[in-house]
Amino acid sequence: MKVKIICNDEYWCYTLSSWVYEVKDLIESEFDEDVEVIEELCSDCVDTQLYINEDLVLVGIPGEEGYLLEIIKKYLRSRKTSN
Repeated sequence: MKVKIICNDEYWCYTLSSWVYEVKDLIESEFDEDVEVIEELCSDCVDTQLYINEDLVLVGIPGEEGYLLEIIKKYLRSRKTSN
């Protein structure tokens, strides 16, 4: 799966991508998918955005990496039930 982070500020890109890397192993083992992280700076973007396989999953920065993990897991579970 591709996790794409788009933001206009290098600090928030770094923060969000480092959190994704912190939870990457948990996601890979629970959902049996490899995770590829892509960062993209966007000068026109207002808020940080996180996409999973082209689907917008998050706008903004969660309070901590634990919240990020739950957001990603909720998205992936909903995707599995809809297939």
